Amino acid sequence: MAEADAIGFTSEKPDKMNSPLGKPDNSMVYNMNYKQKGLCLILCMETFHKDLKEKGVGARNSKNDKEELKSIFKEMGFEVRLEENKTAHDIEKLLTDIAKEDHSGRGCFACVVMSHGDEDFFYASDQEYKIDALAEPFRGEECKSLFGKPKLFFIQACRGTKADSGVVKDAGCATTTAYKIPTECDFLYSYATPLGYFAWKRDGESWFIQSLCKMLKENWQKRDLLQILTRVNNKVAYDYESDSKTMNGKKQMPCFLSLLTKELYFFHKTDQD
Repeated sequence: MAEADAIGFTSEKPDKMNSPLGKPDNSMVYNMNYKQKGLCLILCMETFHKDLKEKGVGARNSKNDKEELKSIFKEMGFEVRLEENKTAHDIEKLLTDIAKEDHSGRGCFACVVMSHGDEDFFYASDQEYKIDALAEPFRGEECKSLFGKPKLFFIQACRGTKADSGVVKDAGCATTTAYKIPTECDFLYSYATPLGYFAWKRDGESWFIQSLCKMLKENWQKRDLLQILTRVNNKVAYDYESDSKTMNGKKQMPCFLSLLTKELYFFHKTDQD
């Protein structure tokens, strides 16, 4: 038995299995050793109700983006569900129902949104839908079978009307232990563009989604997600430039916000740390 020090505390480390605030393990890698890597929900809006059309929210073509997304997520071992032209009520119900599913046999959850948008919302087929509301059914106690697992959200939508003109570079220069984690823990949000900016697409292909799919395909078996998203940033930033008559030579810069607490590999990686 450990001896108490001069002020009454023992030098013995607390028993993690019996401590209510103990961490389940010391792993710095999410466990992906599941029968199914996860569920990927693709929300694609291409047609909109009359009142939105009158506000200038026109039809959009995401044919190639949809096919590429379905292909790469299936390759990575996800169940893929494509939902198109849903109302705000439909989307809320879809997400709530998915959060109530048993995800104990899945390693994570992913949601991809493709639509028009602005600042903090995207358009459902009938009205605005807050981006923050996407994650709401998966927070805290709402979805216990995804507790401690990554929840990933990829948003292909404008977040404003500013166009990035770019800068010319000078040539010279799982456990049974009870423990607590923050409510916002283990989420990741990946955006086509920073707040305030326009997101580019052409002929059924968006710069962000095409780059995301390509970088996932090339790297998912060897790199963690944050490394992959950094490569997405690089590809969009350096490989694309608009050539429209009215907005020629414009650029785009994706961004992501990570609230992940471990490295995420889409294959089973044994952590040695």
